[in-house]
Amino acid sequence: MNSSEKRHFMEEDNENNVNISNTAGKKTVKKDLGYVEGAIVRIKLENILTYDSVEFSTGPFLNVIIGPNGTGKSTIVCAICLGLAGKTAWLGRASQPADFIKYGHERGKIELELYNPKGENHIIQREIHKDKSLWTVNGRKANIKSVELMVSNLNIQVGNLCQFLPQDRVAEFAKMTQQELLENTQKAVSEDLYELHQKLKEARKDSRQMEQSCESVEGRLQQEQQKNSRLEQDVKNFEERQIHLEKVRVLKMKRPWVEYEEKRKQYLEEKKLRDEKEEEVKQARSQHEPLQEKMETAKRAKDDFDAQMKKKSTSIKDCANKVRDSSQQLESLTDKIADVQKDLDYKQQEEDSRKRKAVDMRNQLQAMESELAQVDDVQDHQQEAEKLAQEIRGVNREMTQVQHSGNTIRMEVDNLRREIQGSQQELNQIQDISRRRLETLRQRHRHTYDAVMWLRENKNRFCKKIYEPMILCLNMKNAGDARYVENHISFNDLRAFVCEDPNDLDLFMSTMRDEQRLKVNVVKMPVETVESFRPPQPLAEYSKYGFSSFLKDLFDCPDAVMRFLCMQYQVHKIVVGDERVKSNVNRVIQKNPELHVFYTRDTQYTIKRSRYGNKEISARNTKLRDPVFLAVSMDVQRQHELKKQIQTCQLKLQGLEEQYNGLQSKSKDLESHMNKLREIKKDVNKRKDQKKRLQYQINAKKESIQRIEAETIDMDIEAEKARKMVQEIAFQKCGLLRQLCINTRKCFELSQEKVRLSLKHSGAIYEYTSFEAELRDQSQSLQGIERHLQELKEGLKRTRAIAKTLLDRAKVATGTGPNEELSPDLKKAFEQCPPHLEEIDAQIHEQQARADCTFQVDERVVREFQQRKKEIHRLQCDLEKRTRERDNHHHEIEEAKRNWLGPLKELIHRINDNFGYFFTCMKCTGEVDINIPENPEDYEKYGVRIKVKYRDGEPLRELTPHHQSGGERSVATVLYMMARYKN
Repeated sequence: MNSSEKRHFMEEDNENNVNISNTAGKKTVKKDLGYVEGAIVRIKLENILTYDSVEFSTGPFLNVIIGPNGTGKSTIVCAICLGLAGKTAWLGRASQPADFIKYGHERGKIELELYNPKGENHIIQREIHKDKSLWTVNGRKANIKSVELMVSNLNIQVGNLCQFLPQDRVAEFAKMTQQELLENTQKAVSEDLYELHQKLKEARKDSRQMEQSCESVEGRLQQEQQKNSRLEQDVKNFEERQIHLEKVRVLKMKRPWVEYEEKRKQYLEEKKLRDEKEEEVKQARSQHEPLQEKMETAKRAKDDFDAQMKKKSTSIKDCANKVRDSSQQLESLTDKIADVQKDLDYKQQEEDSRKRKAVDMRNQLQAMESELAQVDDVQDHQQEAEKLAQEIRGVNREMTQVQHSGNTIRMEVDNLRREIQGSQQELNQIQDISRRRLETLRQRHRHTYDAVMWLRENKNRFCKKIYEPMILCLNMKNAGDARYVENHISFNDLRAFVCEDPNDLDLFMSTMRDEQRLKVNVVKMPVETVESFRPPQPLAEYSKYGFSSFLKDLFDCPDAVMRFLCMQYQVHKIVVGDERVKSNVNRVIQKNPELHVFYTRDTQYTIKRSRYGNKEISARNTKLRDPVFLAVSMDVQRQHELKKQIQTCQLKLQGLEEQYNGLQSKSKDLESHMNKLREIKKDVNKRKDQKKRLQYQINAKKESIQRIEAETIDMDIEAEKARKMVQEIAFQKCGLLRQLCINTRKCFELSQEKVRLSLKHSGAIYEYTSFEAELRDQSQSLQGIERHLQELKEGLKRTRAIAKTLLDRAKVATGTGPNEELSPDLKKAFEQCPPHLEEIDAQIHEQQARADCTFQVDERVVREFQQRKKEIHRLQCDLEKRTRERDNHHHEIEEAKRNWLGPLKELIHRINDNFGYFFTCMKCTGEVDINIPENPEDYEKYGVRIKVKYRDGEPLRELTPHHQSGGERSVATVLYMMARYKN
């Protein structure tokens, strides 16, 4: 509501169906009646909590709503908050706007008309549905952001306890600190006053930072000045030493230039000697040329003979190669003749071997025929074989029967094993539910999980049984019903252990608390039996409204746990129904006063009946939360059935396996007998088939003898073929011998020509060597002169390179570029230096010694001194700047303090006068003042202090949540709210 609006709503109790007469139309326009901008002039509600439809107008000043408990006063306050885009949390009641819709309706509507002095009044309408809200402002669609902006512009603060105080949050007013009370009072009265206070607090923080900054800079400045004062003498010594070192530096720069100059003069002298020696070499070469020409002529003649000798050698080599080839071919033909003879010898050996083999095979044939004549008749063997075959068939039929019986039992065994495996898997799945619940407990409350694991290992320490938390031992018959149990039973009790014996409870609690350091909940089993807890009426009486069961019937649990739940949570009285119950809610509430809590599919209904007056009824519905722990349930009955089924199958399986093992043993005996019969039959068949086998072998042997006799070789024909081949090879050898003689003669002739050419070649070589020796003698003198010239050139080159290196080194020493001359300053400095190296070295030694005699100071100390000197200057300027800014900031704070503290004192003085007057009317005492801190500049510590005294003989005490009773705090809170508005 508007900060300057002279009214305040006060409410006292819960809501119920109350009809308030309709006192206004659709839109009320009130002008010049004392309203201020933003004041509420009309309120209209439809299907909001206790109201079906109501509309009424408000006055421009204090509005008081009076009525007995449960008539809907609080509903109007809630509607104002929700209609002005307030949060449900500010009301301290339901958490969702949909919870304020009247039972049995799908939507509710709130309409507020706010005064506007500049034109038509503002009308804000909010239509609340189950999952959303629809807004309109002045008949146009809007959203919550635009409504919040309008409310903020009108300075309406439904979240400020000093401007809007719902019944359920009255106690929070006394809990506010002095500073919070001051801030909320300023916000409610004047936003400018509150903003000025906030600026002062921020300015105070900035002021502290500025003070600290100035002190820090001033401290640093003093430290830097003290450090530099200690280094001044060291810096003077350093500067004196630098003068000597500078002279040394100049002398060292000139020294390479002097070295270069001396080397340059040496280079010019060596260049002159080189030129003279080159002239001498030129004259010696002019005398050497005629003899050189004669030697070249002799060399050409020698080279010509060399070429002829090489050509003749090649011809001789070719002819020799032909002779060698002919010889190799002759050797090859000789080898062929030997091969023909060897082939003929091999065929003779083959023929002799064939004849011996034929004789052996005839002997073998004769032996087989003799054996065949001695073999018995096969008739007796045939009868014995048929008798054995008949016996084998009988054994085989018996084995087939045993195998068939074994396969049948094997199939039954496999079926039983599959059945046991399936039942075991289903049992493991059921048991895995317990492990999943245990893992969920570990994640949600580790202490309880650790206590469960400890209890499972230490059950023998207790006299009677201690049941694990209900999260683990409650088993829902239908997983969908878990939401009712988890919404009805608190988490603290769901994780509680249940003890049958009180001594066990004390021992368990001390062990958990003192030894294990665990925080767990433990409850004691009631002495009443489960049968003693009976519902007030049979379920049939409630089924007509849509109820299907009691909460107790939805789950199974140990007897001790069920006793506790019946005693503590009345689960035997709580009924659960379906969607039909929602349409019969009013009948259920009116006709069944014994029901305080009941459930539909997704809603919990809580019924409260007033014990005073006409015993009005109030009801609250809450949407059920989704289950977390019990959604996965374990079928205990099915678990027992599966265990019994597995045990029965295992016994049956054991009997079948014994039968199967007996059949296997019988099958092995039959198989052994069958193998013996087969061996006997095999021996009979072998003797029966012996005559046939001998007859077959005799026929095969005769065929082999015929085949060997057909392979006879005619050695006369083979000998004639060999003679013809040898004759042909001999003719080829004669031709090759003739060609060999021709090539040998030609090779001899070429060798004679080469000898004659060699004699001429030796004469040319002698003439060439003679001229070469004579030229060598004349060349030694020339070579000596040339060698001396070459040495001079190399020396000159080295001198030039050294001079260039010295020049580069000198330029580097003086920082002169490759193509630059010495700077005028350096030339002038060099003129003051000695011209010779010895004198320069002496000067360098002297100046260096003087520098070494001076106390050496670290150059980093001097750089530090110079840098610190600059830093001192910077800090002095910075300190002056910060000091000016601090002084200016102090002036601004003082001005802002005057603008804030003066109006604030006037406001609190006015509130104190009104507050004291109200208390005086009640023959009590009340004061309101500003609590100014010890340091008046600590603006964040300023607060408003309310002091009250309700009885004579008591001192004035500050209003707190502890010193006064609830009624006294409520009276002081209301009077303070009124004191802000009364002139």
